[in-house]
Amino acid sequence: MKRVREPGARGSYLKDSERSEMYKKHKENPELYTVEKLAKEYRIMRQRVHAILWLKELEEEEEEKKLGRPLDDSVELLLDTCPEFFISHDREFHVASLPYKPDFKVMPEGWDGTTRDPDEVHYEISTKQDEILYQEFVQRMNFNKMKIAKEVKCHKYSRRRPSEGWNFMVEKLGPKGKRGNGGGWKFISIADGSSRPLNEFEKMFVKRETPRRRRKILP
Repeated sequence: MKRVREPGARGSYLKDSERSEMYKKHKENPELYTVEKLAKEYRIMRQRVHAILWLKELEEEEEEKKLGRPLDDSVELLLDTCPEFFISHDREFHVASLPYKPDFKVMPEGWDGTTRDPDEVHYEISTKQDEILYQEFVQRMNFNKMKIAKEVKCHKYSRRRPSEGWNFMVEKLGPKGKRGNGGGWKFISIADGSSRPLNEFEKMFVKRETPRRRRKILP
């Protein structure tokens, strides 16, 4: 496939020192060392860059809780000294899993007998699926960050009825009783009878609950 020959397209096993270097670069200059640039430089997927940056951020917070004492990294040092235990790849990329079956078509009159390169079509489909998987990964990761920061209430005792009453999300139906993008709009009904539009936090929940009408993508 064409993507295999691209720079930054599947990375080998990264040492802990390389992950620390990646986090240091991004922290010092996030505008220069973006996720896309780090993915190309270290030849790994963008999802993996997000995970590494978040992991190093959590490690830094834990070290601050321990009054600056470093965490126990003996396991990481052992793994760095024994890279032969891992099956490393040269690059990291998503390859679409396509059904292979006969595809008969009636060609137009005057067809010259040429068709598109199957590898080129496979590459385009893989690129589109990779972008879909990346966007979904970022959304889920941001939601998990909010759960760890306790911005999302998960415990049953934290969801008790407030003294001023509940706020409800209401969806007003559009023409011909349509919902969603085809018609209605959503707003928050407050206990005192007033209403307000959805904030960014509530829009995130609505987006998470919206079904994704697509075929299952195998990572």
